[in-house]
Amino acid sequence: MKRHDFGGKNVVITGTSRGIGKALAREFALREANLLLSALPGEETDLDSLAGELRKTHHTAVDILSVDLTDADGPKRIYQKAGEMPGEVYSLVNNAGTAGYGNFWEIAWDIQRRTMLINLLVPARLMHLFLPDMVKRGTGIVCNIGSVSAFQSDPFFSVYGATKAALVSLTSGVKSELAGTGVTVAVINPPFVDTDLLKVSGFPRRLPWYNLGGGLKTPEWVAGKTVSALERGKTFYVPGLWPRFIHLVLVPITPRWLVNFLTRFLLKGSRKVGIY
Repeated sequence: MKRHDFGGKNVVITGTSRGIGKALAREFALREANLLLSALPGEETDLDSLAGELRKTHHTAVDILSVDLTDADGPKRIYQKAGEMPGEVYSLVNNAGTAGYGNFWEIAWDIQRRTMLINLLVPARLMHLFLPDMVKRGTGIVCNIGSVSAFQSDPFFSVYGATKAALVSLTSGVKSELAGTGVTVAVINPPFVDTDLLKVSGFPRRLPWYNLGGGLKTPEWVAGKTVSALERGKTFYVPGLWPRFIHLVLVPITPRWLVNFLTRFLLKGSRKVGIY
């Protein structure tokens, strides 16, 4: 299990204007990594503020890029911008994510399509761009931010759960292909986190699932657990003892019909269409 030291190395992170991405930027800066941070157009003020904070507090190099990753050339723009950094990219962190909440057939197709693009196709494209350089050098790590939603059906959040399940599968397959190259791919699967993702239209303000999962986690908690896991060489990780027990032990041995019934009950809300 290869451990990773990010000090002085280049790290690219997507979706950093708020939430987990913003917290991840702070964790990597704390470890003196040089950063390229991306977020959507219109979020430049937040990006500028974060970059200024990190430069001042940690004296590390921070560059930013406003880009819509669903644009055909969005991922390539990040790759090209990363190529302007002094030195090579050691780590790519695919954090950007989105979701719609409601009955699958009632959510606008544009929302469903965007969810599939950002949560699965964009990370796949970025991996496809960055991995050849890492393999050529024989070092590097890609970190995909998944979700415990990958491990069971997610009623009213179905496309989100499906994209995370596919991301876990993609990570596992590519990791096996990379054996012996010195490069690896990791997937971190946090439980419910207090971010804008849970504030889409119609999403319940409180869910029984929060308490069952050990409480609603903060982005800072997830980011700290994530970077620590990467430093220890973890490539498949669910932060938190209770979430690990629920999703890696209980869910696999529970009859599927019961898991489906429970998740529907626990995730049921007003089911209005929404997007983050």
